[in-house]
Amino acid sequence: MLSFLSAFTYNQINLKNLPKEKIRENETVITNDDISYLRPPQNYIKTGNWKANSIGKQSYFIRTPGYGIFYMTCLKIANSSFALLFLKIVQHLLFSFSVYWLFWITLSLVKNKKIALITASIYGLSPFAIGFLSYTLTEGISPALLLLYVFLLFKGAENKLLKQKNIYYLLSALTFSYLLIVRAPLGFMGILLPIFIFKDYYKKSALKFILKLVILGSIAFSFMIIWQYRNYKITNEYVGLHPIYYADNNSIYRPTFKEFWNFVGGWAQEGHIAHSYMVPMWSAAINGDTSEYYIKAALNTFPKEVITHFGEDRLFNVFRNYQKATLIQKSYYDKRLPIPKKIHHTEKIVIEEFQQLTNGYKSEFPLQYHILSPLKVFKTMAFHSNLSLYIFQHTFRGNWLMEVVRLLFFSLHGLCFIGLIASLFLIKRSDWKKSALTISVFIYVFYLCYFQRGIEERYTLPILPILLICLAELIKYFYNLLKPTPNPSKEGV
Repeated sequence: MLSFLSAFTYNQINLKNLPKEKIRENETVITNDDISYLRPPQNYIKTGNWKANSIGKQSYFIRTPGYGIFYMTCLKIANSSFALLFLKIVQHLLFSFSVYWLFWITLSLVKNKKIALITASIYGLSPFAIGFLSYTLTEGISPALLLLYVFLLFKGAENKLLKQKNIYYLLSALTFSYLLIVRAPLGFMGILLPIFIFKDYYKKSALKFILKLVILGSIAFSFMIIWQYRNYKITNEYVGLHPIYYADNNSIYRPTFKEFWNFVGGWAQEGHIAHSYMVPMWSAAINGDTSEYYIKAALNTFPKEVITHFGEDRLFNVFRNYQKATLIQKSYYDKRLPIPKKIHHTEKIVIEEFQQLTNGYKSEFPLQYHILSPLKVFKTMAFHSNLSLYIFQHTFRGNWLMEVVRLLFFSLHGLCFIGLIASLFLIKRSDWKKSALTISVFIYVFYLCYFQRGIEERYTLPILPILLICLAELIKYFYNLLKPTPNPSKEGV
C-alpha cells in the first residue's frame, strides 16, 4: 500500500507540473510512441481489425500486441471515458505487487530480512523506478511482469511438493509468454526457464527434464508463435520481432534509415543526436526540400576521423542520394499510399552505400567499433540518476536538495551496473539462482550495448529491479567476506 501511494503521489505531482499539451485526457503522459500501442486495440474494438492508423501492411504488426491487449482490457472494463485512469491505477497496483515479489526474491538469495526490506524499500518507496507508471508504454508493466516471472521460478525451485512446483513453473512459462509479446527484447530472460528446469529435473531423470523443457518451452513461446503466424498470414513472410523497417512503410523508418543507423552506430552516436539532423532532413525532403544545409548539419556531428577516412565528398554524396530516395517516397507519401514492397533502385544504392561505409568503419576502426563504442553505450546506460519525471528534470532542477537526490540515485544506478560486472567474476561463488540472473541480465545488456547501440532510459528499466537484487546479494557477499571472524581462543573467556 505504501509503495502504491508513494508512486501514485510522485506521478500525480509530475502530471500537475507537465504542460497540458503533453498530457493525454488529463491522465497519462503523451510520447512519440504511445499512439502506436493505443490505436490497434481501439480499432479492434471498432472494426475487428488489429491495426494502427498508419498505411500498408506494417500497420497490422508495427508493435507486438501485449501492451495493446492490456489497454484493450482496460477499455472493456472501464469504457473509453475512464480507460486511461483505470490503466494508470492498474499499473501502479502492479508496481506495488512487484515490490513484494522483489522482497521475496531478495530474501531468498541473501537470507537476511533487513537487507531484503531495505532493497524493497528503495525500489518501492523512492522515485528510482516509478518514472513510467503514468505512461502508456510497455515500461508501465514490463518491470512488474519480469519480477513476477522470476518470482514464480524461484517459488517453483524452492517448493518441495511436485504438484505445486509444476504449477509455479507453468505460471512462470505463461507469464514469460505474455512478457515476450509485451517487450520482445526481454526474451533474453527466457534463458532462466531452462536453467531452473535443468536444476530441478535433470538429475532425477533426463527424460523428464526434456519433457518438461518441451512442454514449458512451448507454452513460453506460444503467444509469440501465434502472433508471428498471424503476421505470416497477412504478409506471406516472417516479419520479425520488431518490424519497424518493414519495406512498405511510408515513414522515415525505411530500410535506408536502418543502414544509416548501423553506420553511425559504429561510433555509438546517440539517438537524440542522429534524430536531430535526420528527422529534419527527411521531413524537408518529403516536402520537396533537398537543401545541402541538412547534409552539412549531419556531417557536423561526425567524428573528424570519420570525415578524414571516408572523405567529405563521399559522405556528402551518400546523403544526397538519401534525399533523392526520399523524393521517390514523396509521391506515395502525398497520396497516403504504402511503398511498393520491392525496394526502388535508388534506395538500393543508398542501402549499399551505407553498408559499404559500415564495413569500412569496422575494418579501419576495429577497436572503436567492437570495444570502445559498446563501452560508450554502457556508460550512457549506467551513469544517470534514472529520475526521468518532468519534476526532476525541469520543475525542481537546480534546487540544491534535488541535486543531492539526483546525485544519490546517480550513484545507486551506477552501482547497480558496476555490480552486474562484478557479479560476473563471482559466479562460481554465488548461489546458482543468482548466477542465472546475472548471466541472463548481462546477455540483455550486452545486446543493447553491442547490437542495438541506441539506448533510452526505459530500455533498462525492466531489469533495474533485478540489478538491485544482484547488488544486494553482492553487498551481503562482501560484508561476510570483510566481517571479522571470531577468535576461537577468546571464546569462553
